[in-house]
Order: sequence, then C-alpha cells, then structure tokens
Amino acid sequence: MIHFNYSKILIPVDFSETSLLAIKHGAFTAQFTKADLYLLHVVNAPFISQNMFLPVVNLEDMSEIESKAMEKLAQLAQEVKSEYGINAESIIKIGNPSSEISNVAQEIGASIIVMGTHGYSPIEELVIGSVALKVITKAPCPTMAMSSYATHKGYTKIVIPIDTSANSRQKVNYAIEFAKKFSASLHAVALLGADEESEKGNMELILHQIQELAQEKGVTYHSEVLSNLKNRATATVEYINTIGADLVMIMTDQDAELSGFFLGPYSQQIIHLSKVPVIALKPKELYSSGELSMIPGTSGS
Repeated sequence: MIHFNYSKILIPVDFSETSLLAIKHGAFTAQFTKADLYLLHVVNAPFISQNMFLPVVNLEDMSEIESKAMEKLAQLAQEVKSEYGINAESIIKIGNPSSEISNVAQEIGASIIVMGTHGYSPIEELVIGSVALKVITKAPCPTMAMSSYATHKGYTKIVIPIDTSANSRQKVNYAIEFAKKFSASLHAVALLGADEESEKGNMELILHQIQELAQEKGVTYHSEVLSNLKNRATATVEYINTIGADLVMIMTDQDAELSGFFLGPYSQQIIHLSKVPVIALKPKELYSSGELSMIPGTSGS
C-alpha cells in the first residue's frame, strides 16, 4: 500500500519555463505539507560534450558553468524561502540529468520529485519529455510531472483513473490521503475498452469500495464508468477537462506489457496530453492474482 507523506520535495531545475513552474507547485506543496524543498540543477555533461549547439567547453569553462548555475539556483532558493516561508536548499550535480535526479532523490530520501516535462537541452526536446519519462521510471519515489499549461496552484479536484489491472488501484490510499490534506474532492473514473463490458459489474464494485474508503476519511467522492473506449488516455484527459480537475494520479505501469518495469502507453499519453499536473506512482509490489473483487491493501494495514 502506497501512502502520502511529504517531508522532502525535490525539484530538478534547468531554468526552463516548466521547471520554474514546477518550483511554484513544489513550493506551494511544501508550504502546505511543511516539507523541505531541494532545488537541483544538473550540468548536462553528456550534452555539452557533444558540441552540437555550444562552443567547445573545457574544464575551466565547466567550472564556470557550475559556479554560475549555483549562483542562480541559490538566488531561486532564497526567493522561495522569502515568498513561501519554507526551507529550501540548492544542489548542483554534473552528469546525465535523469540519472543524477534519481540518484539525488535516493540520497536525500525524497518523498516526491516535482518537475516539468520539457527541458535540459535542444536534443532532449526532440523526444518530448524524455528526461521526465526516464526519471519517472528510475525514481525511488513518486513523480509529479507537468507541462507549461499547469499554471494553477492548488488542488481541489483529483482524478484517479481505474482500469482492469490490479496495480491501477494501488494509488487509491495515496490519493485519498492527498485529497484529505488539500481538502480536495476525489473523482474515480473507471475505464473500460470495447471488449470489456463484462467487467462493468466488477468495476462498479471497486468504485463503491473506494467510496467507502473516502467516506471513512471524510473526503468528498465522485465516480463514473466510461465504457466502449477506443483510447483510455484521451478519454481520461477529456474527463479531466470536463470536470475541471487540477491533478491526476496514475500508476506507471497502467496498460504496460511488463508490469512495473516501464511506462505503459497509457501512462506516457497521459503525461504528454494532460494540461494539469500528473502524479505517477510505481507499484509497491506486483499482484499476480488479477482479482478485481478487493482493492489491494484495504483488508489490512
């Protein structure tokens, strides 16, 4: 069972529009949860060494780049401290962005990584959100990813998509606890494909179980079943837009062929298409029974 408990929030900063937006979301969340904030800039050595968009960089230049980055990052940290009244620290690393972000998250015991879906270099931009996608698969904690559209601060309506895979329901307790903390309403949407109409009864039972859990925590709850879907991701995004949600939570392996090992196509599409922040959680453990009669983790602690 995955629980919501924020004490350390890590924000990768490459000074792009989305990373500065991520700072606002992360700082707001840190202020609300009394968490510590860590701003991380990774000097992208592999990119610089390719010498495709920049002049040749020698070791002295690299040192200068690192110094200037630290100065700028420290300034951002000070601005965050002043505006939000929270503790904010600066970290500089040199290397591959996705690897260093995951390593630092492990080192500091990050509760969540908050980051934009674009940035770090023109090369990375050719594969939309490639750094973010790699971080989500490598990170030892949940990741909140967002595009430049996610300008709203605060979370009042949270969507949790539920499909027929067992792992898709591991986010339920986390989502309920998150909603409770932010006084948000929880919206569970069941996603059924064209050949899954026979699962409707089971999905309705699961939605009812989620309702009981939400009521126990005093969280406002809504649910809906969407059937005969050709594309679950676009249907989810349409649902988010229709109800005016400002956050969606997914499991990284929803719709994946190798459960738990990489981002499934559904997860990737949600991260690319959503205009609201996406919290991606990796399964804590893999369930082999495939039964839909009970939400994993609700029968015990």
